[in-house]
Amino acid sequence: MTTAATMNEPDTWAWTSERRPGLDRLLETKTMVLSHHRTKNQFENRMAETGDQDARITGLAHWMLGQYGRAYSYLQKFSGDDPAVTFAKAECCLRAPVSEKGSHPQRRPDLAAKLLSGHPERKTRTEVQALLMEALFFDHNVDAAKKALADASSEFQSSADGKYAAGRIAESEGDIQAAEAEFLKALDLTAEHRSSLLRLAYLYDIRGDEASAEAMYRTLMALRPLDTHALLNYGVFLEDQGRPAEAANCYQQVLASFPAHTRATAYLKDARASLDMFFDEEIDRRTDKRSQLLRIPISDFELSVRARNCLAKMNIETLGDLVSRNEAELLAYKNFGETSLNEIKTLLAARGLRLGMNLDEETLPLTINLPEGTLDAPAPAPVELPPGVDPNVLNRVLADLDLSVRCRKALAQMKAVTIGDLLAHPESELLSLKNFGQTSLNELKTRLAEFGVSLSN
Repeated sequence: MTTAATMNEPDTWAWTSERRPGLDRLLETKTMVLSHHRTKNQFENRMAETGDQDARITGLAHWMLGQYGRAYSYLQKFSGDDPAVTFAKAECCLRAPVSEKGSHPQRRPDLAAKLLSGHPERKTRTEVQALLMEALFFDHNVDAAKKALADASSEFQSSADGKYAAGRIAESEGDIQAAEAEFLKALDLTAEHRSSLLRLAYLYDIRGDEASAEAMYRTLMALRPLDTHALLNYGVFLEDQGRPAEAANCYQQVLASFPAHTRATAYLKDARASLDMFFDEEIDRRTDKRSQLLRIPISDFELSVRARNCLAKMNIETLGDLVSRNEAELLAYKNFGETSLNEIKTLLAARGLRLGMNLDEETLPLTINLPEGTLDAPAPAPVELPPGVDPNVLNRVLADLDLSVRCRKALAQMKAVTIGDLLAHPESELLSLKNFGQTSLNELKTRLAEFGVSLSN
């Protein structure tokens, strides 16, 4: 169902009407779905409306949501010849335990490598070749990785992915200095090359260069969508540094997208166990506060007669009942329209709630008062972009804005690295910064307008 709220959003479900969408199209859609919470919710609603009648569409939709195990169970039912499906199946084998012909679910890098080795676009698409190299390294098959790199196109060998692959081979042979050099070459070619950033963070950490390791992790944390593996690694790094609250924040961000993530759940439990009694009591207090909020009757709020009557007929009696429903469910009810929906959303947003919450899985964000400079707050809400603006603009670093020294120093107080970080803060918060006045605000708004974005009021 298309609503007024979704008319200006990119149609992430349009690919389903195409006979054979290419890999570029699907990867672009996947990035949009995973980068923005609202877009992801709308995608899930469309998916629920469509059902699972088509194994290919359902499998690719789960793959775009990062639900790799579930995606593979559908994609293996698809018997057609589709390079995009082959790529998605291979990635599923790497990212999650999969079951092949009734076998016990497990990671299958060998199967991923087999699928990618025979992929028709292996020689022409760097994404396919890069995923093949990842599968071979995951399977510790260095000899096959060497051969694959030697057989790859010159375009791939000279790319950031190619330099990363050369670095992994050098690392496996014990030449750490050569490996680091190759990873740095990859970053020279693509400053946001995730694999190289993550590997350098690991190498710096094991040799005791904690400042350089954290710099790599900080760069990774500024990229969208966030990488689950990077979040887990950074969390472990922070725990080693004696910063369990910040580590817990990393694990919670993973669980916000993947509530059943086994490692994140276990790591979060350990991180919280490391906090002292004050923090434990504070978490319990906030959890109890959330429970009390969800028990408040709907009748306590001033709603229009139409909205109140519709909710009563749907047996929605408390805020907890309300947030467990999604937009599609409400709009499907007779006489419940956009006006009533916006009224409900405003009511919930004012209390830090939203439609579609899973009360059994969603965890309470850590909002403890920690020493200055720690990452105690939950991840900011995804930034909504105006129609037609490239989502990659959120990853542009603030250094690209060529701001004055006064403006840069003031913004440094917020520890914002990218435009996406900055847009999560309203104008009023910026004006509260030391030495940040109306002149600095006007300068910043002018620079942001050049990228097609603006601050919220």
